[in-house]
Amino acid sequence: MAYNTQNLLAKAEKIIPEKNLVFIEDVAVFLGISISTFYEHFSKESKEYKRIADLLNKNSVETKYELRNKWYESDNATLQVALMKLLSTDEERKKLNSSYVDVTSKDEKISTSTEDIASLIREAIEADDKEAD
Repeated sequence: MAYNTQNLLAKAEKIIPEKNLVFIEDVAVFLGISISTFYEHFSKESKEYKRIADLLNKNSVETKYELRNKWYESDNATLQVALMKLLSTDEERKKLNSSYVDVTSKDEKISTSTEDIASLIREAIEADDKEAD
């Protein structure tokens, strides 16, 4: 089927803001054409492609802005942490992504020596034996 590039462009310029599209693939679907047909009419070097890309980018930026505002104003901790990860420095992001495991008991390190572990096992067995009696 033959398509007119200017007609496709006019339709794209209408549906991108109307449907809040952010991906080229979605534009092709809404135009009713395959992605290969899209690129036949809109090569990446063409001014028409750049126009479509600008419209998609505008929607993308506006959507991200709206999401960040919703996340900021939300009481949902998960959304706030997600926003913090987006805005944080590399060091802050590492801290947010790492798990902290307390491996102490009353601020004392738990020993991992063989003798200490054997002693703990003996104590546990003796406690179980006393409960069984």
